[in-house]
Amino acid sequence: MLYYQEITLIAQEEIAIYFIWSKLYAQLHLALVENKAHNDKSNIGVSFPEYRFNEERGIGFLGSKLRVFANSEEELHNFKIKDWLDRLSDYLHITSIREVPSNKITGYVIFSRKQFKTNVDRLARHRIKRGDINFDEAVKRYNNVIATSDLPFVQLKSLTNQHQFRLFIHKENKGHAEGGCFSSYGLSANATVPEF
Repeated sequence: MLYYQEITLIAQEEIAIYFIWSKLYAQLHLALVENKAHNDKSNIGVSFPEYRFNEERGIGFLGSKLRVFANSEEELHNFKIKDWLDRLSDYLHITSIREVPSNKITGYVIFSRKQFKTNVDRLARHRIKRGDINFDEAVKRYNNVIATSDLPFVQLKSLTNQHQFRLFIHKENKGHAEGGCFSSYGLSANATVPEF
């Protein structure tokens, strides 16, 4: 990843930063879906420069910055993130397209999505489709297997069914750059982005 744009969330007294994250990420997701490649993947990746997670204390924080990366200036220009985020201009500051400062790179990281079985009702609805148990019994069964996480997340709403869900984000440090594609959330299981 050679070029990037940085988006800074501007703290508001009357609006929580998590609400701004939610609106920003919903628009980013739409932009990535619109601009995906032929393989349903994207060449655009994201990073969270202020990401912090302390597993022992169970504290996670995304910060107030998001970087959007691409391999070429043209890809970022065609992505037109400023246009997608125009309605949020009072809450965001977006830089122009910049070259990644190779002399300031401190490492490479993978930001990936982690999914957990956190919605009992969803699991129960899925289970009753088999037809062998009713909804109440399914809820009782899944109350014991629910996993939660303290990972940083963005609260989103599914466009297909309007259900709320948490997009949990995991950071993994890598010693070297690894190529690959990104999801429609700008995340990847194996592609890295530079950290600086």
